[in-house]
Amino acid sequence: MVTEVDLGVMRLEAPIDGVATLVLDDPESSVNTITQAFGEQLATMLDRIESNDQIQAVVVTSAKPESFIVGANIQMIAAIKFAADAERAASDLATLFGRIKASKKPFVAAIDGPALGGGFEFALACRAIVLSDSKKTVVALPEVQLGLLPGANGLLRLAERADVRVALDLGLTGKNVRPKKAKTLGLVEEVVPAPHLAKVSKALAHTLVDGKAPKAKKKAGFDVGQLQAGVTKTALEGNPIGRRVLFTKAREELRKKTRGHYPAPERIVDVLEKFASKGFGPAAELEAKLFGELVVSEVSARLVELFEATTALKKDTGTDGFVGKLPKTEGIGVLGGGLMGGGIAFVTARAGVPVRIRERDDAGCGRALRYVNELVSERVKKKQSTAIEAQADLALVTATTDWSGMKRADIVVEAVFEDLELKQEMLRHVEANAPEHALFASNTSSIPIGQIAANAKRPENVLGMHYFSPVHKMPLLEIIRTEKTSDEAVARAVALGKKQGKTVIVVRDGVGFYTSRILAPYLNEAAYLLAEGVAIDVIDEAMVAWGFPVGPLQLLDEVGIDVGSHVGVVMRQAFGDRMVAPAATSKLLADGRKGRKNGRGFYVYGEGAKKKGGKKPVDTSVYALVGVEPKAQLAAEDIQMRCALQMVNEAFHCLGEGILRSPRDGDIGAIFGLGFPPFRGGPFRYVDTIGAAEAYRRIQGFHDRFGSRWEPAPLLRELARDGKRAYG
Repeated sequence: MVTEVDLGVMRLEAPIDGVATLVLDDPESSVNTITQAFGEQLATMLDRIESNDQIQAVVVTSAKPESFIVGANIQMIAAIKFAADAERAASDLATLFGRIKASKKPFVAAIDGPALGGGFEFALACRAIVLSDSKKTVVALPEVQLGLLPGANGLLRLAERADVRVALDLGLTGKNVRPKKAKTLGLVEEVVPAPHLAKVSKALAHTLVDGKAPKAKKKAGFDVGQLQAGVTKTALEGNPIGRRVLFTKAREELRKKTRGHYPAPERIVDVLEKFASKGFGPAAELEAKLFGELVVSEVSARLVELFEATTALKKDTGTDGFVGKLPKTEGIGVLGGGLMGGGIAFVTARAGVPVRIRERDDAGCGRALRYVNELVSERVKKKQSTAIEAQADLALVTATTDWSGMKRADIVVEAVFEDLELKQEMLRHVEANAPEHALFASNTSSIPIGQIAANAKRPENVLGMHYFSPVHKMPLLEIIRTEKTSDEAVARAVALGKKQGKTVIVVRDGVGFYTSRILAPYLNEAAYLLAEGVAIDVIDEAMVAWGFPVGPLQLLDEVGIDVGSHVGVVMRQAFGDRMVAPAATSKLLADGRKGRKNGRGFYVYGEGAKKKGGKKPVDTSVYALVGVEPKAQLAAEDIQMRCALQMVNEAFHCLGEGILRSPRDGDIGAIFGLGFPPFRGGPFRYVDTIGAAEAYRRIQGFHDRFGSRWEPAPLLRELARDGKRAYG
C-alpha cells in the first residue's frame, strides 16, 4: 500500500479503484484510544479526504492486532476538571463523527477485535460496519461503568440503527455484543471471517459508492417474531403515551438497582427520551451537557480510579522479587469437587488448562463432573459458548478417587473442608505424588497458610489461593504468601489467576488474610444491632441503601451461619475482643440454624419464601430465639456507619500491619470480593473522601460507646493526626 499521508496516530493509504484506507495505529500505545491528538489528526484527515477527488470511499481499519479502538483515553478524561471543558470535548468529537456520517464519500468501518466506547461511536458514524467473527471482536458502549454516558452521539445512532429499546439496553448495561448478535440487532451490516475482512469491506464501499444500500438478509417466509417486535416498537416508541410508558418503566427499574447512587444511567434515559420526543439535534445538545456534568462528578472519579486500579493489576506480577520467564502451566489438580472445587475446575478449563479433580469416592467424582457440566451447559444456553467449545471445555476436566494425574499437575489447589489437620494431610499427599516444582495452593478462607505448611518439605511452594463463591461469577482471587513462599511461586499463582479471568490481589499471611478479616467485624456489628432489637430487614435494607448488593444478615445466610461462626472463633483467638461476636450468634447455632443451605436462617426458605412486596420474608422466630423484640428505632445512617466503619477500620488495621501491599489492593479486594460500594471507591478511597479525621472521630465515638471491639486502627489515628490521606 502507498501511504498518502501519515500523521502519527493515523495514516491514509492511497485509493485503489477509488477506495482509500484510513489506518489507525497509535505509536505510543499497544491499543488505539481516542486522545486529543486523535481528534486533531482525524479533522486533518477528513479535510484531505474531502478535497481529494481520487477518493470516492474510505475503509477505516486498525493496524493493532485484533483491536480496533478501545475507547477514550482514561487519563485524558480524568485530567478534565471543569464540566464546560468536558462538554466542549464531547461536542467537538461528536462534530467530527458527524462529518463522517454526513460525508458524500461513504465510510466503512472494518473491525477486528474490540470496538468500545468512542471506538464504537466512531464505527456507528460510518455508513456501514463490517465485523470479523473473531472471539475477540465485540462492540459496546461501556461508559456507564465509569459513571459516564457515551458523549459522541453513539447512543442516538444506536437508536437510529436499531431502536430506542436496544439503545437503552446497551447504554444502561455497557455489555459487550458479539458479532452474530450485533448482526441480528441490526447494528452492523456484515460479519465475516477475519482473513476476508478487508476484501468484503472494500467491496461494500464500492457498493455504497454506486448508491446501493447494503441489504439485510432476512429469513424467508412470515416471521411472527419480527411482526411482534415491529408492533411493540410502534406501540412504545411511535406515540407519546407509549414513549412515556417505556421511559417511566426504565426509570423505575433503574432506581431499584442504583438506589440513586449512580447518576449516569438516569442521564442515559434522559438523553434517549429527548431523542424519542424531540429528535437527534436536541438530544445531542443535552448529551454533551450531561456528559460534562458526569465527567467531573465524584461517582465518576471513584469509578475511573477503580478502572485504573484494575488495569494496573493486570500488569502486576504480585511480587517485585521475581524477574524472568514463568514456566507454562500445563495441568492443574483440584482436591475436592464441591461447589468451590468444581467452580475452580470450570474456570481453569475455560482458560484451556487440563484439570484433574480428586474426590473421596465415585459419588463425589460424579457430583463434581455434573456440576462442571451444568456450568458449561449454562454458557451454551446463554449463547456465551458454542456446543463445540463446550465439548472442548468438558474434555479438559477429569476426576478420580486416587492420586493419579497429580504427577502432571504444576499447581494443586486444595478445596476441602476447613480443618487444619485435613489440609495438612492433603499437603503431605501432594508433596508425595506431584512433581517437586508443583505448587500447593489452599483455598482456605481463614486458616493461616503458615500453619498448613508447618510440616511441608517444600514450604517455598505453599501459598493460599482464596476464591470466592460462586467461583464462576465472583471476580476476585486473593493470593496469600507466607514468609517462606517464593517470589516465583507467587508470580506463577498470579499468572494462573489472571488466565482464569480473575482480578488478583496478593496479601501477606495471617488469620483471615484480608477479605475474611474485614468481613468478620462487619457481620458481627450487624449481629450486635439485632441483639439490640433492630429488625433484621431494617439492618439489611440500610446497608443495601448504602450501596452493598445484599445486607449483612442475608449475606450471613448465604455464607452459612455455621461457617461464619467457625471463622469468628478463629478470629477471636487471633485478635481478642475486637472480634468478639454477640451471644445471639451461639443461640442461632444451638438451634441448628445454618442459613440457606439447611433452609433455616434469618430469612424464610422453602415453601414460605414467597417474596412480599419484592422483599424476602424474615423468619420472625429468630427474635424470640435471641430474646429481643424488633422495636428498636435506629436511624439508617447509624446502622450504616456502625457496620461500614467496622469494615473500614479493620481494613486500616490490615494496611498498617502490612497484610496489604497497598491501599489499591485493599479497595479492590473489598469491592470485588465483598461488594463494598464501587461508587465509594473502597474503604481507603472512602476515608480519603470524607477525611481521615472525620472517619477517626466517628470510630473513636463508637469506641467510647461500645468498648474494645471498636479500637481505632493506629494507622487511621496517625493519618487523622497528621492530616494525611491513605493514597498519599
